[in-house]
Amino acid sequence: MMPVDPNLLAGYLLACVVLVLTPGPDMAFVLGQTLSGAARRGWAATCGILTGAAVHILAAAAGVAALAAAHPGLFTALRITGAAYLLWLGFHAIRAALRGEGGLGDGGAPSVSLGAAYRQGFLTNLLNPKVGLFFLAFVPVFVDPSRSPAWVQMLILGPLLPLMSIPFFAVLIAGAGRIAQRLRASSAGRWLDGAAGTLFLGLGVRLLAGAPR
Repeated sequence: MMPVDPNLLAGYLLACVVLVLTPGPDMAFVLGQTLSGAARRGWAATCGILTGAAVHILAAAAGVAALAAAHPGLFTALRITGAAYLLWLGFHAIRAALRGEGGLGDGGAPSVSLGAAYRQGFLTNLLNPKVGLFFLAFVPVFVDPSRSPAWVQMLILGPLLPLMSIPFFAVLIAGAGRIAQRLRASSAGRWLDGAAGTLFLGLGVRLLAGAPR
């Protein structure tokens, strides 16, 4: 017998397709990183986001996310921290654009900032408590306790959503990367950092305001 119900699995996969195609913070963050530093930075940010999602999935399966949900103060602290981090990234990018500097990296060309992009993607996802609550509240809907332990099914179902998002991110990064490459060769290139910074500021305000994921 399969550890997950085939019918529930089909419904979950369909829901994942809809969620992947729905614009959200992860999509905007990857877009901003790609515009700021070309495709390689977009992929580095994507890997960071996927790593953060993996941590949330493990936490939800272990029941840790339930603890955060039961303590509103902890949830609020995480949300404010994540929002502050995004606002800092946005301010830094806009300042770099105004000064004509390198952008969101560690003070150099976009090609040397892959590690920074990965860390930023990871922290942005990890510090968003709504991601953990999403896996805690959404995935169990497709769990059948009569099949196998709930945590086993959550570890099977949880990773499917981030994995299904990879092809979509590939298309997004490819398109944004071409645009960034062309603009970087022109005098308009510095304003890509401004566009990325505006995206990050918007994400920070959205998270701070408590808007749904």
